[in-house]
Amino acid sequence: MSTLNAQPRDAHAKGRQLRRDGFIPAVLFGKHLEQSVLIQVAKADVDQFLRTNTVGSKLDLVIGGKKQMALLKDVSFAPVAGTVEHLGFQAITKGEKVASEFHIHLHNRAKVDGIVQQLLSQVHYRADPADLIDTVEVDLEGKVVNDSAILSDFDFAHNPKLEILTPLDSPVYSISPKVHMKAEPAAQAESGETAGEETAEAVKEES
Repeated sequence: MSTLNAQPRDAHAKGRQLRRDGFIPAVLFGKHLEQSVLIQVAKADVDQFLRTNTVGSKLDLVIGGKKQMALLKDVSFAPVAGTVEHLGFQAITKGEKVASEFHIHLHNRAKVDGIVQQLLSQVHYRADPADLIDTVEVDLEGKVVNDSAILSDFDFAHNPKLEILTPLDSPVYSISPKVHMKAEPAAQAESGETAGEETAEAVKEES
């Protein structure tokens, strides 16, 4: 589990100025907190954290030396630049189930002789903080054209420690045949053009 260091943030501080100073504004919320806590995190630390974590990741958030187990609930990006603008964290307590989401990663896609279409990439669920997960690997090795799967086909969907909130009949992936472009129509068109040119030349000679 990752650790992220943060500092208390002045409620009057402007987000744009914070980002200019090398910090990302953030907030920590949770029903066990008296009120939401405004914080700021060094941009370099945020960039490093997001390389290996995503929405739904569990972490230790250290604010002023005090550690709080939390869940990354939201990441806001600038619409054009794509840079991180704001983070949202949810404080979690051991033994209390929390709602989160994990990502489905399709492994060995390159080994499939067909077009793989991923139809579901995120699964919403509820679990104890100790059982939270970030990613589930689905291995496609050995899969063939016309194979497909729904959420209930996988063991993780029936894990008693996870309360799956996404419908179990949701399609996860499908595999369709590759489309191969034929060169014959172009060749026929070319031969047709040649024939047309020859006919035109013949008409000219006759006239």
